[in-house]
Amino acid sequence: MILIKKKTEPYEWKRYRHTPEAVYQSQEGLVNSLLEEQGYLCAYCMRRIPCKDRVNGTLTQEDHRVEHIKCRNVFPELQLSYTNMVVCCPGHLGEHEHCDRLKKDQPISFSPMDNHFISTLFYENGKIKSTNDRWMEEMEGILNLNDEALIRARRQTLSATIDLLAKTNAQKPWTRQMVEKYLLKYSTMHNEKGKLKHYPYCGIVIYYLQKKLKQLL
Repeated sequence: MILIKKKTEPYEWKRYRHTPEAVYQSQEGLVNSLLEEQGYLCAYCMRRIPCKDRVNGTLTQEDHRVEHIKCRNVFPELQLSYTNMVVCCPGHLGEHEHCDRLKKDQPISFSPMDNHFISTLFYENGKIKSTNDRWMEEMEGILNLNDEALIRARRQTLSATIDLLAKTNAQKPWTRQMVEKYLLKYSTMHNEKGKLKHYPYCGIVIYYLQKKLKQLL
């Protein structure tokens, strides 16, 4: 995960939630706004979205899910709160459910919009971990973020990135300036066919480069 910086809610959504007896319903403007501020990545597992998954060999119709961090059934007063919403993947990359599809109404005590939470995250052999035991348990037990399919995807992303950097820099030794350059690249959005996007699974790459940077101090 990386920090999600919430922007101003879209005007269409603000107007809708002020209508009498409004209840949550997905809207194109709302979804587009969430996708844009997240760089078209799932808020939890960091897969590229929108995307479709296969369940029992059949391609699902769902290509994203709007997630209420504090679920609507338990916190109905927050069902229209833009600051309580993120967008997630369909949640079925491998054989097991993950992200919002698995979470459902289960509570989590962290938020990808909280910088303190993000600062506790680290990676070991493709697994995402937290120095906070409770958050670690919730990431694995409620969101299943260390499903084997997700671990494999993170490993492949990091390996491919390391290979690319090695080829790009040939035999040159790593310098602080070089690492800072690539850290900026993977920490910020890039233009992809007219849309600003983050690289999928960039969290593990950012962590790796931050460690490299510390080694060069």
